[in-house]
Amino acid sequence: MTESLPPIYNFPPLYTCQPNVLIREQQLTTWCDLLLEFSKKNKAWCVNQEGSIVRDLETGDNSIFKNQTIQRTAPAPFVDQIWSRMVETQKAVKLDNGQYLMLWRSLEQWSSVFLQWFETAGKLNQVVTLYELLEGDESLEWEFHEMHHKLCELCLQKLRDRGRATLLKEQNRIVGVKVL
Repeated sequence: MTESLPPIYNFPPLYTCQPNVLIREQQLTTWCDLLLEFSKKNKAWCVNQEGSIVRDLETGDNSIFKNQTIQRTAPAPFVDQIWSRMVETQKAVKLDNGQYLMLWRSLEQWSSVFLQWFETAGKLNQVVTLYELLEGDESLEWEFHEMHHKLCELCLQKLRDRGRATLLKEQNRIVGVKVL
């Protein structure tokens, strides 16, 4: 899963929090870029605190913060700093359960992709369920296919905020959307 990451991933000092502030800033930026690249290549919508991909009820055991090739692991306090930077720069959204939704596109960009799908699929002014949107045959070729439901909800709320969507809720959860 980490084989396709750039060579910097195998650079041992990357895994040790650097004492120099300028170098640490660059190091945190590099980790953010690596996390986003890792997530995008693996369609990892949700990653846990330890850096493993979360899919449905399963969690993988391959952490991006553990590099078996060079026998290095980023220490937990440093990993906390990395996640804090991801959230601060709006590259991740922290969930209540301590997991993170990964944003290799901003919520605004994702909402625009959804809008484009509705226009292309001829679904404007029609009610579409989240299941249809995220797992249906019509979205198979779209980047958001199989997106985490919570991330989808956040994106659709952006469309609603722009006055482009009406959200259908059941038990306080979005189950469908009508895009205008």
